[in-house]
Amino acid sequence: MRKWIGVICIFLGVVCILSAVGFVVYNRWENKNAEEVAQSLLEDVQSIIDEKQLGSSLLDDMEMTTVKVDGYDCIGILSVPVLNLELPVLTDWSYAKLKEAPCHYYGSYYEKDFVIAAHNYKSHFGRLSQLQAGDIVIFTDVNGADHGYEVVLLETLPKEATQEMIASGFALSLYTCTPGGASRVTVRCNAVEDSN
Repeated sequence: MRKWIGVICIFLGVVCILSAVGFVVYNRWENKNAEEVAQSLLEDVQSIIDEKQLGSSLLDDMEMTTVKVDGYDCIGILSVPVLNLELPVLTDWSYAKLKEAPCHYYGSYYEKDFVIAAHNYKSHFGRLSQLQAGDIVIFTDVNGADHGYEVVLLETLPKEATQEMIASGFALSLYTCTPGGASRVTVRCNAVEDSN
């Protein structure tokens, strides 16, 4: 009987190890897939922005303009130079879209209550916690206008703190979940005037 208990324990140990390895492999695959999709979208959104800058000037109607790229509605490009990060931003968030690229979660750059969410993939917002006060963040809308921001605060919010996320008083908030999803790493930014 003791021999069978040992065999069962070894079997369960092997299953646990294989499950852990499978989980790591799956997470790496998901991160790589997200990086590839975001990079493809980024290139297409950048080419649309370049075309619009060369073409006619658009009137500022205080509504965020969108463009359709590879089946996704995009509102622009988020750049975080200190992290060497440049990503397209999709129009509306959903869990499925977050697996592809950062998403507009709330507000707008016009109203100065803009919130962008992304997964904590290394290729997306996985390094947000490395930002420091004074770092610069730039959002380029699809019309080619740059909206500059300066990081002023990093905070960790509970995952249920939706109201605190959207009613922050900051011009831009970037957020992602912590590993395990118990809370949200949140970067708060003030607008930098004359960023164009």
